[in-house]
Amino acid sequence: MAKFIVRRVLLMLLTMLIVSVTVFLITEVSPGNVARNVLGIHITPEQEASFLAQTGLDRPLFERYVNWLIGSDWRAAAYVGMPLTRITTPEGFQEWWAVEPDGTLIRWKLQGDDLIAQRRQPDGTITEAKDNTRWQIRDPLQEIARLETLRAELLADTYLTDSDRQAILEPLDQIIRLLHEKKDRIEELAAALEQPEAALEALMDPAASRKRDVFEQAAAEIKGDEILQALAVAQELSRSPGDEYQTAQLRAMARRVAKAVDRIKALDPELAQQMQQTVRSLEGGDPDTARLILNAVSPRLEVLTAGLGALVQALEGNDYEGVITVLQDIASAQKTPLDESQQRVLAVSLKRVAKALKAADAALSKELGRAADSLKGGDVETARQALARAAERFAASSETIVRTRFAGQARVARTFWGVDTQNHVVRWEKGSGKETWVFIVGTGWKAFSGGPVEYIPLQKGLLRGDPGISLRTGRPVADLLFIRLRNSLVLAGIAFVVVMPLSLLLGLVAGLNEGKLLDRILSISGMVFSVTPEFATGIFLILIFALWLRLVPGATVFGEQAPWTRPDMLILPVLTLTLVELGYVLRITRASTVEVMKAAYVRTAFLKGLPYWRIVFKHVMRNALMAPITVIMLHVNWLLGGIVVVEAIFGYPGLGSYLLASALFKDFNAIEAGAMILVAVAVGTQLIADIIYTFLNPRIRYT
Repeated sequence: MAKFIVRRVLLMLLTMLIVSVTVFLITEVSPGNVARNVLGIHITPEQEASFLAQTGLDRPLFERYVNWLIGSDWRAAAYVGMPLTRITTPEGFQEWWAVEPDGTLIRWKLQGDDLIAQRRQPDGTITEAKDNTRWQIRDPLQEIARLETLRAELLADTYLTDSDRQAILEPLDQIIRLLHEKKDRIEELAAALEQPEAALEALMDPAASRKRDVFEQAAAEIKGDEILQALAVAQELSRSPGDEYQTAQLRAMARRVAKAVDRIKALDPELAQQMQQTVRSLEGGDPDTARLILNAVSPRLEVLTAGLGALVQALEGNDYEGVITVLQDIASAQKTPLDESQQRVLAVSLKRVAKALKAADAALSKELGRAADSLKGGDVETARQALARAAERFAASSETIVRTRFAGQARVARTFWGVDTQNHVVRWEKGSGKETWVFIVGTGWKAFSGGPVEYIPLQKGLLRGDPGISLRTGRPVADLLFIRLRNSLVLAGIAFVVVMPLSLLLGLVAGLNEGKLLDRILSISGMVFSVTPEFATGIFLILIFALWLRLVPGATVFGEQAPWTRPDMLILPVLTLTLVELGYVLRITRASTVEVMKAAYVRTAFLKGLPYWRIVFKHVMRNALMAPITVIMLHVNWLLGGIVVVEAIFGYPGLGSYLLASALFKDFNAIEAGAMILVAVAVGTQLIADIIYTFLNPRIRYT
């Protein structure tokens, strides 16, 4: 028996390996985009690439599988140059840290150009300090090529003044020369770079980065303008096919267009009427018609806003010449006539622009506010003059941003591998000018010039009990998976305890009374219950016991609490499972009993004159239960993973519904972990069935 159990365990491990590879490959080739599933369909290609990098989904398939199976911390530690460890905080969060030689836990974050080290003290407090000595010069040959390209861009740039351009070119040429001369002597190179990089540092405005951020944030605020929102809806509908949109998304778009309708209906009733048709099309689930209408009216909307949409795009793309051009065009009577409708629209929109830009440049905001007030009062000429001054002010303000950007990129790029605060080992980079997208909680996606350029998500691997992080929830899979498994075990266990003895008993009774009225009643009832779909049975029970009689709740709402805290909520799910399983196992038991009753040894027992119930219990029941036991053990696996329909009907937070949601999101970490549990249960239950066989039939032995 011991050898048999060992063979079964080895078989289980082999099966788990094969299933894990199969599930991994199926998940990989299945249709769908993980980034869009998690973050929405309107993310940009840059944001999608950043998401894939941060989650490790941009790595080769084999590498991702190995990371999932045996972990990535051992490989990441080689990049950091320190051992890595994972701790659980008092709040229950898991955090990865590097371990310094003295045992201190350390990790890092980037704050501007400064590398900030966080050290965890023995009492759990965290101290922060600059740690810029860890920066290493990037490959000199790569830097020579990058800086030569930057030099060409600088010479071609027309936005900077000649004096600013020359002030950057002199130290830049010196840096390129030093890279050629000392590319093989990194320590000497670092010392020689101090003087030219200090000159570049002096050209950089510390407030420029904040101004640039404010300009980008201002673009988002200006986009809140109702008419610009309608134009944004038109662009969104043009980017994706209509069948990609859900009803909730279309209704949200309809509300955005409706606000624009309210604003312009007094200015242009005909245009407002056309846009109202767009609202009705979106509410009716017809995005294709809405797209056609919006495409037709968009030119008129752009005229109403006098090109503010182009101003937003220029701010988002750091195209400061484009911003100046828009302001100058509005200020020009030849390019923008500014009729009464435009005046009324711009009077409101420019106020929004002035408010959005106030944090970057108060003088600029003041001129824009003056233009808005003048338009509201009908003084177009004064408004044009204010807009012209605003364009000049923006040019002066943005010039410092451009000078700072070029000066910053003219320095030699530095790089560093370390553990970040989001449980990655990260290669940070500064000074290269490469734009990286980072998701900031509460703010959203934000672009940085410099930052993380390579990620290794940290995990211990399944073999060490860590199935990874859920892409859908952002939480460790193990945390929620075992809660869901517990819930399904409770539901399946109660159903199992109720249905199996009852179905076996009724099946024996039906088999012992073959052809009689009792047999017909039990057989027909069992067939009805077994062929009725779970959703039909569940809904029927909800209608009767929850809605009509109001005896029990019709849904299971207990969050992450244990199911036994609300036993009344378990009644209908358990009853549904009982009715579905009852008929199937009953009929299997009945058929097995009928077959055994016709066996020669049973007839011999009757001929010997043995008591009826002794024959039933000693000869019939043991052998008749062989087939039902196999079926029952197979259905244990179904009760855990296959009750997703029952869980969906009652809102039960079990393993089946968790795996379904994970599959829809292509959340392979959760899918793989769930599959391993189901394989273990399937093989384990069959092992239990084989052991039970030896007690039912002493002739069965395993060697």
